[in-house]
Amino acid sequence: MFEVIQQLKTQINNLELRYWYEQDVFSPHWWVILIISALFVLLLCLLIDRQRVVFIWLVFFISFLLAGLVDEFGTYFGLWSYPHQLLIFTSRFNTVDFSIIPVTITLVYQFFSKWSFFLIAHIIVSAIIGFIGVPLFVHFDLYQLNQWSYWNSFLTVLALGMIVKLISDAIDQYKHNKTY
Repeated sequence: MFEVIQQLKTQINNLELRYWYEQDVFSPHWWVILIISALFVLLLCLLIDRQRVVFIWLVFFISFLLAGLVDEFGTYFGLWSYPHQLLIFTSRFNTVDFSIIPVTITLVYQFFSKWSFFLIAHIIVSAIIGFIGVPLFVHFDLYQLNQWSYWNSFLTVLALGMIVKLISDAIDQYKHNKTY
């Protein structure tokens, strides 16, 4: 059974690579993904707090890892899919997981450190992503909702941001309480 699964995975990978190489790479969709990703990373670089640059980048990487894990779960179980990829060998470098969600969570964390302000700002950002951003990505065929909804997207982004804040605050607290 394991060998059959591996053979099927190899066939799927070969088909995906062929599709990406023949129809996706350098297509208008591919360029949109590249440009949006670059713009969001540039936005983070321009707005990052220079006094806390290392810690804020840590928040970004925590956001990136958690968004990637959630995405792996969702794509594995067929909840959503991406018809177009920036890089074929990993789905973590799609626009949503690589730039939009991690950058917005990171910037909200940076600008709103108190929980009450963070929560208000993050609810607004999550609603914008879930009810405006996701529908736009669906409309432009960058994202497909298979067994998923805009409401679920909103709740997932909201939960992700709160988990990132909890983890980041715990690391920051540990860093400040550590005695040398």
